[in-house]
Amino acid sequence: MKNFFSLKRLLLAPLVILFVLAASNASHSGNIIVKPGGFDHFAVQLPEKVRAGEGFIVRLQAYDMHDNLITNFAETGKEFKVLVSGSAQAQPSILKAAAFMGGSAGITVTGEKAGAVMLSIFESGGTVPVVTKEITILPNKLDHFFIQSPPSVAAGNNFDIKVIARDVFNNPIADTDIESKNLKLTLAGTAGVKIVSADMVFRNGISIAALTAEKTGESVFEVYDTATGSKGVSAVLKVMPAGLSHFKVYAPKEAAAGEPFEVTISAFDAFDNPIDNYASSGRGVNIISTGQAKVLPSFIGQSEFRNGQAVIKMRYEKAEEISIVASDSAKNQQGKSTAIIINPAAPESFVVVTPDSAVAGQRFRIKIEAYDRFKNIVKNYNLIGSDVYLNTAGTGVLVPKMIHASEFVNGVAAVDVVYDKAESFAISASMAPKKEERKITVKEQKKEVRAHPPVKSIAKPQATEVKTPAKTAKKRKKKSKQITVAKDEGKTAVKTMEKKASVKSQKAAKRPFEISKVSLIEAKNKAMIIMNMNVPKGNLEYKNRTETIDGKQWIILSLKPAVNKTKNLWKFKSAFIKGIHIEDDKTAGVLNIRIETMGKQYTFDINKVKDSLIISITAINS
Repeated sequence: MKNFFSLKRLLLAPLVILFVLAASNASHSGNIIVKPGGFDHFAVQLPEKVRAGEGFIVRLQAYDMHDNLITNFAETGKEFKVLVSGSAQAQPSILKAAAFMGGSAGITVTGEKAGAVMLSIFESGGTVPVVTKEITILPNKLDHFFIQSPPSVAAGNNFDIKVIARDVFNNPIADTDIESKNLKLTLAGTAGVKIVSADMVFRNGISIAALTAEKTGESVFEVYDTATGSKGVSAVLKVMPAGLSHFKVYAPKEAAAGEPFEVTISAFDAFDNPIDNYASSGRGVNIISTGQAKVLPSFIGQSEFRNGQAVIKMRYEKAEEISIVASDSAKNQQGKSTAIIINPAAPESFVVVTPDSAVAGQRFRIKIEAYDRFKNIVKNYNLIGSDVYLNTAGTGVLVPKMIHASEFVNGVAAVDVVYDKAESFAISASMAPKKEERKITVKEQKKEVRAHPPVKSIAKPQATEVKTPAKTAKKRKKKSKQITVAKDEGKTAVKTMEKKASVKSQKAAKRPFEISKVSLIEAKNKAMIIMNMNVPKGNLEYKNRTETIDGKQWIILSLKPAVNKTKNLWKFKSAFIKGIHIEDDKTAGVLNIRIETMGKQYTFDINKVKDSLIISITAINS
């Protein structure tokens, strides 16, 4: 069987013409019914457009070799196998001649993947297809967008995302089916991502948008078609910090020589993003000061960093104004703190400067210089020091023997003294005991003096008695007894007074500081929390610390002895703090004041001024 006319068919045509001519000269016969010949081929009819996911009918018509439709093809009993390439499916897969009505039958083909598929029909038992037909399946209408983006990028680098328009079966949509004017690209998340270019023009079903990011965090991208409501959302893109650019060094405004103070060193990239992985990517940090002495420690290993930040205790022994400079040990990146005033440590020794000679009984000037254990002159000795005793190594008398702390100016006291002996001698200086100690001694002496009057009042009547031998002995015995009783009563009185004084002292010591008011004063870069309280005798002890709990940052003060006479919760509209919680910890015997901060970089100081406790919070400028 063939799909074209054969040579035999061409030769028979003239013969048929001759028969017709001959018949014209003869008489007419009856009508002759000519039936189609045997099956030769199928004619295939397809719909104009075939779309993915929508079933369509392929119509087959059986013809003989002369292109005559075989209307009775159903009587032939033939059977055909139907095959479709790819993921498409055909029904029925076995096509029987009985399915042909008037020589025509239909095959339903369904395919969800866009592209070309091949329809092949084989006669039962045959290996060569009777007919093959290529069918192009087009994508269905726009359903959604698929967005391809990198999982992570480094801050400061440009990157591309691909937007692919797809139908419900994930087939790319033809460019002609997309109106770019209806498309919107939006960004969401914590990362600082910016669109460089996004014209949303599709080529082969794909549009490319260029973006950049400078701030770390996570972002997602969404494309939305306002006309169809189709949209697409990308996977999460993580923006990582770029390479190390600089450090930020946070230090207190003041510290004491030789005493530890806390310094925080943070690693940042060029876009001010914290470098969380400095512990694995860094080389450690060298630390120096801008002052004359060496700061300790002078090196911090990268393992000290947690989430890009190292909190260390440092010491500096020279009393002067300095800054802390941190630099990467392998690179030139560095950072510098604001000025730190290193105050002298506690005064420990004195240097006495004297003239080479003087005249007995006449004034001469000497200087007493106060120093701490690191040989720093204690310039604020007049505020923190005790009075100073002057001692001599000679046999004479030096006047005055004591210098008041208030006479020191910038750590030096210049005084005129007199020595009454003409001899060689030296002068040394030593600190007097604390004033509080001298007060306690005076109080003890007063207690002893007050204990004797009861004894004298009991023994006084003895002077009026007549002195006879019998009476004298009796009187002496009675007097001895009275004196004993007086002594016992005197001791009892002393103990009672001491007990009362002790109870009174204990009550005064236990009397708490009562917080009566909480207020806030705020400036551009600073806030002051003022807590008004009464001032009983005794000292207010307080400790402070900082904590981060569930992402919230707190300054926590523990006061002892103290009680809260105000409300427990204070809320403020502030750029520095969110609120203040006041809690009584009876187990520890302290009053806890929890100050929730806004998460900024800051420093804070705590000072007790008269009847107020002042917490100063200062923002750190980057």
